[in-house]
Amino acid sequence: MGRVDDLRSDYDRLGLILASEEDGSKAAAVARERRMIGELLEALEAPAEVTVVDQLESRRRTRTKDSGSSSRRRKSG
Repeated sequence: MGRVDDLRSDYDRLGLILASEEDGSKAAAVARERRMIGELLEALEAPAEVTVVDQLESRRRTRTKDSGSSSRRRKSG
């Protein structure tokens, strides 16, 4: 079994435990662990190649973030 298979198995098992857990603090801990494993799975299962469209999208998003300072420059006095 590979790392991805192990993580997927753990993720599924935690989902079953979470569905039957009645204690709120235990359920929160299980949900937190499941969320972390889900993020790892997404990273591991993501395609290794990134398309040009995705690269351009990420560049566009980083350049269009508004710093908020431009509105101050327009105000008079």
